[in-house]
Amino acid sequence: MSSTTSTAASGNIVLPQADYEIIDLDPHFSKVVQYFRGSDYLKIAAFTASGPAFLGAVSYIESSGKSFHVSPRYLRLATFFGLTAGFLNAYSQSSLRFQGAVENSREVSKDRYEVKSRLAKGLNPYKVEESDLPEWIRKVSARTSIHSYNALAFFPWFNLVRHEFHGVSLDKYYVTRPGEESWGFDLKAPEKNE
Repeated sequence: MSSTTSTAASGNIVLPQADYEIIDLDPHFSKVVQYFRGSDYLKIAAFTASGPAFLGAVSYIESSGKSFHVSPRYLRLATFFGLTAGFLNAYSQSSLRFQGAVENSREVSKDRYEVKSRLAKGLNPYKVEESDLPEWIRKVSARTSIHSYNALAFFPWFNLVRHEFHGVSLDKYYVTRPGEESWGFDLKAPEKNE
């Protein structure tokens, strides 16, 4: 990947290339969770079950198979840590799909439909109207949360603010790709002010 970057009109850093299409460099928490795949939920379940299973296995091995007892308190704690680790792992994987670092064709199609639907209704595609924060705070939020999912294991930080700074151009949503004709969106690109 090239180390050069360009700056979008909104002031965001835009990656010039990625392995797959970039959807959003700073997706909102709820959008990342809504885009979880079935495999992400299976990972969460596996991580959640692995904690108590590990404690049970260690207890069984340590007691030479004679007794099997693990304190319910430790089982609950292991379940909590497993659930947390599984959620953070799934969240990170889903975020990588938004960044275009891993295969994301399902997410691209879903995002294109949602954004085109909002644009056709005259709404902001990133639901900025739901935020009552001033623009400068939204900019600060975008700067502090962009790419934060890369360090979730060390410092969980999520984008919880609706803002318009996502590192992608909306121009791509005004182009109709094959298979999108049936959606019925006839979007005209806004005229650019010179």
